[in-house]
Amino acid sequence: MSRKIKIFAGPNNYDFNRLYFEEADEYIVGVDSGLAYLVNLNIKIDLAIGDFDSLDQKLYHDVVKTATSLIRLEKDKSMTDLAYAVDYLYNNMDYDKIEIYGGLGGRIDHLQANINLLKRYSLSYRDDKHHIYALAKGRHIIDNFHTYISFFALEDCYNLSLTGFKFELNNYFLSSSDSLCVSNQASGSVAFSKGRLMVIESDDDYK
Repeated sequence: MSRKIKIFAGPNNYDFNRLYFEEADEYIVGVDSGLAYLVNLNIKIDLAIGDFDSLDQKLYHDVVKTATSLIRLEKDKSMTDLAYAVDYLYNNMDYDKIEIYGGLGGRIDHLQANINLLKRYSLSYRDDKHHIYALAKGRHIIDNFHTYISFFALEDCYNLSLTGFKFELNNYFLSSSDSLCVSNQASGSVAFSKGRLMVIESDDDYK
């Protein structure tokens, strides 16, 4: 059965209640410290994944009691807890969409590792000030509800056109080292013929 997978991850620097609303057929996954939100607010946990080194003993026991399924990882491993969770879900679940709440901020190396997941999987990140996702080649309509919108090439993007935004662009080659498309504004359409594009919708301050 297809469903939306919602992953709650650390760092716990976002307002859970501003971002989460219950939907039919959702599948709730808690990754390590993100499990604290789910336990404290009595949200049903379908799957808990992590080495759980950031949980105190009581919280860990609450997770064990309440989670439908649990995967405990070794502390010493070659990938982050979130990367393991996404890879596991990709290979074992039928789903329409993966949304990750959190995963932004904190240690820069973990942030970069999380951003790299956009190169391999179809998913998005949300926190109080950001919505981050990737686009494949083609034409896309974007409704941006944040103050700014920026575009970065995860893979070199050919013939990139931005229409309807404050700063428009026509048939531009955006390389993976080019930051031309930072801090645009408004909504519009995006089109390109080759590559993979990361979109970052963001605000300076909490609304």
